[in-house]
Amino acid sequence: MILIDPKLIFPALLLAAGLAVTVASAQQAPLSANDWLRGEGNPPGYSSAWRPGDPVPRDASRRRPAPAPVKRVEPPDDIATSAATVPVDVRRLGAANPDGAGIISARQAGLPDDFWRGTDLDTALRMIRAQPRIPASAQIARRVLEAQLAPPALSGDHQTGAFFLARVDELISQGALPSARDLLQATGTETSESFRRLFDLSLLLGGDSQLCTRMEAAPGIITDPAARIFCMAQNGDWSGAALVLIGAGRLKMIDPQMADLLTHYLDDAGAETAGEIAVTDPMTPLAFRLHEAIGRPLPTGDLDLAYAWSDLDDHAGWKAQLEAAERLARARALPAQSLHQLYTAQRPAASGGVWERAAAIQALDAALATGDPQRIGPALVTAFRRMEHAGMRDAFAMMAAPQLQPGMLQGNAARLALWLKLWIGDTEVTRAPENQLDIALLALASGGQPEPVSAALGALAPVFAADLPPAPDPGDDIALAPALFGALADADAGIQGDVTRAARGVQTLRQLGLIADARRVATQIALDPLLKEAAQ
Repeated sequence: MILIDPKLIFPALLLAAGLAVTVASAQQAPLSANDWLRGEGNPPGYSSAWRPGDPVPRDASRRRPAPAPVKRVEPPDDIATSAATVPVDVRRLGAANPDGAGIISARQAGLPDDFWRGTDLDTALRMIRAQPRIPASAQIARRVLEAQLAPPALSGDHQTGAFFLARVDELISQGALPSARDLLQATGTETSESFRRLFDLSLLLGGDSQLCTRMEAAPGIITDPAARIFCMAQNGDWSGAALVLIGAGRLKMIDPQMADLLTHYLDDAGAETAGEIAVTDPMTPLAFRLHEAIGRPLPTGDLDLAYAWSDLDDHAGWKAQLEAAERLARARALPAQSLHQLYTAQRPAASGGVWERAAAIQALDAALATGDPQRIGPALVTAFRRMEHAGMRDAFAMMAAPQLQPGMLQGNAARLALWLKLWIGDTEVTRAPENQLDIALLALASGGQPEPVSAALGALAPVFAADLPPAPDPGDDIALAPALFGALADADAGIQGDVTRAARGVQTLRQLGLIADARRVATQIALDPLLKEAAQ
């Protein structure tokens, strides 16, 4: 027999009554979604929730209109059929064939835009490698390399870009590294070949850290593992550079001499105790820079002209800077003003060679500062002779002629000052010369009709006797490029004594519309023997 406490009976009855009321209410109230999900009730008999792929509800199917027949439409050819990626070329807006890129306009170059019309690629490549000896002719050829012109005819798409790279390479071979770098940056496209040349230039001119940053962002832009290792170290990833070096060495992807240089570069302690390090042959800008980085710099005198630029930095001694600047100035790759600044940077420490030329330039500057003709004349003659014997006539004329006033000088100094001014195309004189030869030279340079008072003037004077020829008709089927480079070759014969052939070249320049250039080339041909004699 079970006994129940009376105190518990009443609460139990109340609880049972509450449960009964709740059940009754639940049967009447609508079922909520939360109750169903918690499993506290039966699912509703009908739900309006419909998902794609489920059968269409009965009420919806009754209201849906009958579907119209679908007519298949073929997509246009220029609409993508998939989301797959396609190769993308990176170029500036409006950029076209890189062969037509340039750093000066056709008008600035004094050439028509269709200068290469009628010339095939192989012929054009032979022409741009010509290096005229007359400074005025060399300036014309340099403008052709730098100008933005329609490229020569190509035999196929595989030749696209070859003319552009050939122009860059020619500028580099002439020592004109800043122009080559500007030309590489002028094109709207960036290929592995162009980037490699830009990287090499940065190793000689500076700015390689920026190129290494770009290489890190696009590692596939250059395929040379040595350049990749160098840039990884430049960016601070020394362990990664060492790992790549080991792998590239085992796979024989890198030259043993270059691997040796990179090993010393990554392990500077080992470089200090290493014995003789073989010089890389052939020399490359990266190998040259690595020799410098490991404390084994190489002299540039026996290397290609392009390497002379590395000696213009402050890390090189003054003598090395002067010798490099003179090499570049002879090739007309360095502005004469830059050479003048180096000549006057310090006091010469010795005599002979480059020291004598620096001393002569400083003495001429000091004489010009006084304005005393008695000091200027002898200083001018001495400086000219030293510079002429070193093959620096053009650079010296560009430095000294703007400051000279032939009218205030006497004798040979006055004539030399006039000739130097005419050599650079400066025809502004305060007093007309008295010598008949000088009068004829001034007429030739300034646009007049010279008298045939010398062998050169006798051949050149008839060229300028006729009226100006009409400009070439764009509609005429004339190959302008062969005509121009042929004229430059003919003009070069003038400094070898063949003034008849030189006159033919000057006449062609005049017929091509290069009037001022023809005058300057002719003037330099006529002045060349006179200046050689003055240097004796």
